[in-house]
Amino acid sequence: MTVPREPPVSAKAANSVDVDLDAIVASVHDAIATRVFPTEAAETGFDQVLRRCVRSNIGSLVDIATGRKTVEDTQFAPILTFAGLTAELGIPFSSLERAYWVGLEQFWQQWLALAFLATDKGDRSMNGVFGNPTHAVFAYFTKAVDLIGDQHKAVTDQLASTGEDRRRVLVEEILDGAKLEHGQFLDDVLGYRLRACHVSLLLETGDRHEVVRTVATLRQQTGAWGSLVVQRGASSWAAWLGYSRRQDSKALNRIKQAVALLGMPMAMGGPATGLDGVRRSHEEATRAAALRSTLAYPGACLWYRDVRLEALLLEDKRAAHRFIAEELGELAEDSERADRIRETLLMSLSAGSQAKAAAELGVHENTVRMRIRSATELLGEALTERRTELLVALRLRRALGAPGRPGDASIEAAG
Repeated sequence: MTVPREPPVSAKAANSVDVDLDAIVASVHDAIATRVFPTEAAETGFDQVLRRCVRSNIGSLVDIATGRKTVEDTQFAPILTFAGLTAELGIPFSSLERAYWVGLEQFWQQWLALAFLATDKGDRSMNGVFGNPTHAVFAYFTKAVDLIGDQHKAVTDQLASTGEDRRRVLVEEILDGAKLEHGQFLDDVLGYRLRACHVSLLLETGDRHEVVRTVATLRQQTGAWGSLVVQRGASSWAAWLGYSRRQDSKALNRIKQAVALLGMPMAMGGPATGLDGVRRSHEEATRAAALRSTLAYPGACLWYRDVRLEALLLEDKRAAHRFIAEELGELAEDSERADRIRETLLMSLSAGSQAKAAAELGVHENTVRMRIRSATELLGEALTERRTELLVALRLRRALGAPGRPGDASIEAAG
């Protein structure tokens, strides 16, 4: 399709008003995110791709409206990337098309405001400010919608041919708590045995190949029956490793070690068995992932079974900090000496003996005795009469770090 080139903009018109591209992009993005993708845009990965798409579209529209480019000069790669992503996430084309209409509406509102502003500054011809862009802008819009429609259909057809779209829909039903009868049909659709013992993984990356490679490596190294991978956001993936029987502590430690060696940040849940176990292990992984921004040193592998006590107690961080201060007193302070005593005391209470604590810490048993003696002087009777509360306080203190760290500033102020 050939689009007539717009008449050039005069120097007077170009200088009469500044086009704040960032402001227009922000306005269009916010309108689309709020009115079309309120849930999806809450995910950072999706929002980043959306912003790049909006910036590309608005940049092209401004160039076309000011006569700097024609439709034929325009690059469409960023908008095709966004179209493909919406298809991968199962978002219907009607939503994508609506986003373009919302974006165009918002663009025209901003553009006309600029034109009137230029007129107020002395250029009485609105056409003289930016030419007469209407025809070229709608030509661009029409071509863009045609291209994203083709891209959305191509990706959708590809997903249908591999069965990935059916797997995603079925997994969403399971996670939403739909009452499904476990049968061979579900296993066949998923390509995964639901009667297995499941360990759930949550991975954050925009690289599909990295996710597939990571899960395949873990499956091989940990002796899993099978695996299931589903994309749940632009850069978020849910995966499950299935085992023939419930994994004991030794087997679970092997899984954790294999994950740690990969060095890829992830949250984990389970083990849990059967159809309900798919949902429960995923819920646990989600709760573990939510703790990542709260914990002082979360590490790459965050397994719910290791932090479930913290997950329960940290629903109110302010109360948790208060509990730590009241139970530990001076021992809660942020000093090297307090750190050593806390870690030794926590290891001793957890292991059940000073000898085991010394072995775990890699120090002499006499060193452990000295530190426990110092803890006794600081805590008094609490060391014998409030062992449970003390152990919980020590775990919370290790999880949260010092109360004055940057992430806790709001808590300090509120307290």
